[in-house]
Formats: sequence, C-alpha cells, structure tokens
Amino acid sequence: MQGSNKRSANGLEHLDWINDQLTIMAEAFGEKLTEERQEIYCAGLAELPQNRLDVAFRRARYELKWFPKLAELRELAGIVSDPSNDGRPGPEEAWARMPKGERLEEDSIVWCEEERIAYGACRGLLLNRDQIAARMAFKECYERELASARSQGTPVQWTISAGYDVGHRLGVLAKAVEEKKLSLEGALNFVPDKQRGEFAQMLPVAQTKGLLSGKAESLPAIPGLLGLLAKLRMEDILPEELKPASQPQGVEKLPLSGEDTLKRREELRAQAEFVKRSRNGPKS
Repeated sequence: MQGSNKRSANGLEHLDWINDQLTIMAEAFGEKLTEERQEIYCAGLAELPQNRLDVAFRRARYELKWFPKLAELRELAGIVSDPSNDGRPGPEEAWARMPKGERLEEDSIVWCEEERIAYGACRGLLLNRDQIAARMAFKECYERELASARSQGTPVQWTISAGYDVGHRLGVLAKAVEEKKLSLEGALNFVPDKQRGEFAQMLPVAQTKGLLSGKAESLPAIPGLLGLLAKLRMEDILPEELKPASQPQGVEKLPLSGEDTLKRREELRAQAEFVKRSRNGPKS
C-alpha cells in the first residue's frame, strides 16, 4: 500500500509539472489555454518521461512559430506517430539480415539494439547449425524486444558487429554511413588505415571531404606536365614561381602582342624545365 501511494504521489507530481510547462508555453505563444485543453494534453503526455518532455517543451518554444498540437509535442519528444516507421526492420527482414552458416564469423552487420539482443539468444543454435530452432528463438526474442522499445518510444540505436572479411565490412559500413545509421567518424573506427582510400571510393562524393590524405597518389592519373603540377600543388610544394598570380575581380585580360606571346612561351618553357629538374632531382 505504501508503494502504491508513493507511485500515485509521483504521478501527481509529474502531471503538475506537465501542467506548469503547458502554462509557460501558452504564455510564450500568447495562447489561451482552457482547463479542458490542459487535461487533454496532460492525459496524452502522462506516460512520457520528464527528460523527454523537457526536451519537447524547450524545442517547441524555440523552434515552432505556433502552439503545438499534442501529436507535435509527442514527436518532439521522440515518439513517432507510426511506431512501425521507426527505422527498425520487421522480424522476418531482421532474421534475413543476420550472419549465418559459413559466413557466421566473416560477415559484418550494422544492426539495431533489439536485433543484437535477439541474435545473442540464437547464436549458440546457429553455431550448432540448427537454423530452424535459431530462427524461432531469434524471432521470439526480437518481437518481444521490438514491442518493448516501440511502446516506450525508445529511439533506434545502430551499432556494428565487425566480421573478419574486411572487404565485406567496408561495403556494410559505406551503406550504413550513406543511410545515416552510422557517422563517418564512427565507421572509420572499423576501417584499417590501408583501406581508407578504398573505403572513400565507396562513399558519396560529399562525404569523402577530408577523408583522403590529400597526397598526389589519391588523384586521378593526369598525364604530362599538368599531372606533375597537380601533384606538386596537392603536396603543397609547388614553387612560388609556378603559382598563378591572383587577378583582381572585374579586370579583363588584355590580348598579348606578338612579342609578348613569344616571351610568354619562353617563360612557360623555362618553367617546364624547372619542373622536370625538380622531379628528377640534382644530377650526380
């Protein structure tokens, strides 16, 4: 009885806190809040923890331009309107994604926390090659974990189980980064240094910025003098004499006279010889 009274008191305190937050928010938006409306909002928010609601009320005040509807407050608290769209796969899809058979230790997978727990419940059966019992154990555990997470509005959390096959791992990581399941920084923790260039080629161009070393070997092959200049520029060892002079905006280049053209050709030829000497090094 004493425990029941304590829970009731905590519940009343929670409702009073929600009511106070609604009053503050109504003042912030210049909104009139009736008692009936407050009761509806309190009933619709009562099961959510205070830390999440605190985030929702604060976001509403600073991000919205209108007094939020009840569903909007729940979304700001991290509760999706349709729990099946929270990013977690269904039971059959989840089971199909799991490493099995001869690839049990080789394949990598980026999975949600509920998949990870369910896989732990069936891994011993998979090691014993009993896939029928493993599938039943996985689905039973996963459905239980999935229902619990969705009823509590727990946001999906993705992690990687890294297998021994590095090539397969790189592909899994690249897809997870592209789908925003993992951050690039988090994925790189599982990429060997020697494979970073290969991994970068698997990512969208926008996400490779700063990933490549900036060395000339990461450049596409450019033949001749242009390629050499590009290499020197990437390695930041291009001589000052070869760096293009900046030209003020709005100033158009004037056509060169015949004499100036010949002089310019001589300068370019001398620069080319200088670059060749820089590449070949001093003669012994």
